[in-house]
Amino acid sequence: MIMLPTSGDYASDLRAQIERRRLEAEQLRQQALLDQRAFDSPPDARVRVWERLHQLRLPKDPLHAVLNQVAAQTGLALSDVQEVQRQRALAR
Repeated sequence: MIMLPTSGDYASDLRAQIERRRLEAEQLRQQALLDQRAFDSPPDARVRVWERLHQLRLPKDPLHAVLNQVAAQTGLALSDVQEVQRQRALAR
């Protein structure tokens, strides 16, 4: 965590702290977006990043409309996303 010197003014210190947290959160989100499309990551890892970013679980229905979006946003083929679904179903 980055610590900046305090000015003694509570309101400005609080604003600076809030801004630091916002910037840190934005950096984490940007890194997650890159991880979501990382070609060196396997499809299940990319899907997990997508789920974390969107706070959603991959639907169980292999024909669900959102799967096209998952595929596009992760840089995977639809068949890869469906294979992740199938592997998860087998694991249950």
